[in-house]
Amino acid sequence: MTMPRIKWMPVGLALAVLVLVHGFSHAWPDQVPPGQPAQMSSRLAYDPNLADPYFSSHDWSYPLHIQEHPGGRFFDLSTRKRLDKNPPRLKHTAKCSSTYEEDHAVKFCSARLLDENMIDLVFKEDNASFYERLRVQIRSAMFTCQYWANCDVCRYKGVIWSTKRQKLTLDKKEYRKGDVIKGRIDFECLQENTDPRILEDYGKCPTTIKVSGVFKTIVE
Repeated sequence: MTMPRIKWMPVGLALAVLVLVHGFSHAWPDQVPPGQPAQMSSRLAYDPNLADPYFSSHDWSYPLHIQEHPGGRFFDLSTRKRLDKNPPRLKHTAKCSSTYEEDHAVKFCSARLLDENMIDLVFKEDNASFYERLRVQIRSAMFTCQYWANCDVCRYKGVIWSTKRQKLTLDKKEYRKGDVIKGRIDFECLQENTDPRILEDYGKCPTTIKVSGVFKTIVE
């Protein structure tokens, strides 16, 4: 049995919720929710000849709060104002798919060099319906994944995500700030409820979530 889903709302209300959720998602810190179990650690794979058509693509999209109208006009949902010039374009840094809630694309990731032996790689989707994160911490020749989603959008709290399978392939072994990092991710976790109020009515509602695809971004 699964938890009840939020039903569709009138267009005006839906737009208002979109603005609120978008603003909330950016205010919500990129921190793992408390109470998560210890995750598995796996060995990295390397492929200096790693190839994919995405690596030579130049895909982009407008920010989620920008709405394009016929005739090349743009409207900013966060300020409720019409824009006099074209909004900035966001370059896609990942081409991944996720099964959270329903199949959808994950188009962005970022990479930070925390020290000479550790890279923090984060796959992200800020869509109002699919606000989620997959953090991959790479240290030396090993890596650990932690997935989470913004369950605070609805009234349900107390959710854990346990990694069940993970594979990460990179194009080289060492990176410096400013380097381009390319790779392929294949990840699977189990989402379960821990909130006593939900457990009583629905149980743990175990759900498998998969994230897989390729990425190319600059190490910051």
